Amino acid sequence: MKRFLLLFLLVGPVAYGQALRDINFSYHYSPLELFTFDMKPVRQPSGWQVYYTLQIRDTSATAADYSIQWETRTSLGEKEGKAFQYDSAGRDSKGHALSGVVAPPSLAVPQVLVAKVVHTVLKRAWYFFRVLDPKYPVNGSLYAGNTPVLPPYAYVARPYTFSGATAQTISFYRDDFPASAPAFSETLGRVKSRLQVDSIFSVPTGQTITFTQRGLYLVQQDTSSAEGYTFRIAEDYPRYAKIQNLADPLIYVCTQAEFDRIKQAKGDKKAFDKVILGITGDAERAKGFMRSYFRKVELANQYFSSYKEGWKTDRGMIYIVFGQPDEVFKFSDREVWYYSNSMYKTSFSFSKSPTLFDPENYVLIREKKYRNTWYEVIDLWRNARM
Repeated sequence: MKRFLLLFLLVGPVAYGQALRDINFSYHYSPLELFTFDMKPVRQPSGWQVYYTLQIRDTSATAADYSIQWETRTSLGEKEGKAFQYDSAGRDSKGHALSGVVAPPSLAVPQVLVAKVVHTVLKRAWYFFRVLDPKYPVNGSLYAGNTPVLPPYAYVARPYTFSGATAQTISFYRDDFPASAPAFSETLGRVKSRLQVDSIFSVPTGQTITFTQRGLYLVQQDTSSAEGYTFRIAEDYPRYAKIQNLADPLIYVCTQAEFDRIKQAKGDKKAFDKVILGITGDAERAKGFMRSYFRKVELANQYFSSYKEGWKTDRGMIYIVFGQPDEVFKFSDREVWYYSNSMYKTSFSFSKSPTLFDPENYVLIREKKYRNTWYEVIDLWRNARM
């Protein structure tokens, strides 16, 4: 397969006739990009509602420097899309943020919604897309005030409401989902066969609710249907600050004995630091290791959160251990990451495996061939060279 390295696409003739499956989407997972962009499709009886938000990282720019062009395509292989009319009255532009909602046409077959974000000053464009499937299960949204919550997580002790004209049934899952198994594992591992509901309760239309328990929540209008949406309630997320939350993500780079000692520390900083120092062998390396590793954990939580924390997902695990991929290609049924640098060259494929709990779920295709590369990279981490 011919691969294209297109971190930025120039606005103009060269931007036309480009199939989405041929674009390098590595910038979707780059902390150095000029902005972040997120969109959340909601399938309603009246049609699609797609909420979006653009948050500018570059403090020298404002929302006025950006525009968003919307179109639909029949497939990821189609080279040109069809623009559609949308009401810009709901668009909210404030300082370094741009948000709103669009209503693409509803079809009886899947279609691809494309957002082309254009920097009007730099003359650059970035592409983002979501596949709109008539069977898509998400039919509502959590709200903070009048603003829909786009990430799949929210926070304890804050007020929220739910969309919809009828009462919502909420299923609460206390499960502490396991971290992903290594890339070379012969089985998926660490996967629970089923989820056990801890409690079920109903929330009347328009009622404000404040969550007190951390965990996974499933919101449904009809519990007998395969429709609804989920979110996690967290306290210290996506950036971990509490020492007791730093232990679990280290499972990818620790031996079992080291991990057991970290867990036994139970938030004791002195005991925790002693284990980290034993891993790196040097105080300065230990500081560099913690700073770099948990920055990756934070980014994994931002990019890959689902029904479980982002760092526990397959893509989150690979992102933490190997870093941002050099190339990312997205297809209707999979996502492929390529790494090519002075330390290692490899690739990973993630198969799309949608569920009610996460319609955008991806599962790593694990292979024995990754074993040597895996341990070589883990050794780089333990020597604070990543």
